[in-house]
Amino acid sequence: MRWLLPKSLNGFLLLGLVTLAGPLLFGILNATVQMQRLALTSQRLVADSVRTTRLSQDMYAQIELLERSARTYLVLADPSVLVPFRDHDQQISEIAGALHQALRAANAHSQLNGLTDELDHIRALVLLDKPPTTTRLPPERAAQIDQAFTRLSDLASDIATSTNQQIDSDVAALQLATDRSRRELYMESTLLLPLVLIVVLLFALRLSRPLRQIDRAIGELGRGNFSNTVEVTGPVDLERLGHQLEWLRHRLLELAQERNRFLRQMSHELKTPLANIREGTELLMDGAVGEL
Repeated sequence: MRWLLPKSLNGFLLLGLVTLAGPLLFGILNATVQMQRLALTSQRLVADSVRTTRLSQDMYAQIELLERSARTYLVLADPSVLVPFRDHDQQISEIAGALHQALRAANAHSQLNGLTDELDHIRALVLLDKPPTTTRLPPERAAQIDQAFTRLSDLASDIATSTNQQIDSDVAALQLATDRSRRELYMESTLLLPLVLIVVLLFALRLSRPLRQIDRAIGELGRGNFSNTVEVTGPVDLERLGHQLEWLRHRLLELAQERNRFLRQMSHELKTPLANIREGTELLMDGAVGEL
């Protein structure tokens, strides 16, 4: 494993930066992608919910207008009343087609098919039969129309219920996706923490020993102890610094030896005259040559 480690201090720093920044960058990118995906899903869900809800409301309104137009035509027998009737019928068909594309549940498609069939039945009752010649509808025809519009309203209500159920299902799916993304981000953060600790421990073990060796060597040089060889093992940068400290130790040792030689030489050169001066001073102090 030692040969896999960088040889220089810069390499160690670069390795630590890559080791820490790599997973961190991956986590940030993953979180960004997940947040963007959730945001797009939320926007699509809101747009689809508003659209399907608005279509259901428009269908209710158009059914009421369709029923009003049909009854007006059957009462007044005025062909001009058929124009708004056909318009409302066309709009309901378009709304049903849009809901058929928006809704995904099979029962919703079945309800929309039933609504289309019921529209065909109402259209037959209103347009294919002869309009009434009096202002009073025949009881059996009025009953058929009432039943047809009642079934049509019930189908519209069932479609609105299916729309709400789909919205609730989409919201629940979005909540599950959000919870899953939160768990993934939490797991990534949990895994990143041991990685950081391992990198820090590796740096501490790899760099603390040569730093202690350098600190001890500098301390010994400062105290004037030049006898111990400076040895630094670790990154090549710190080993190079250790070699420089060893060179400095040799230079200081040489200077210390030069100083000692100089002092010994000076002591030897000054020993005889100093001894004569001392001897004469003692004779003068003893009064051997008379009073001063």
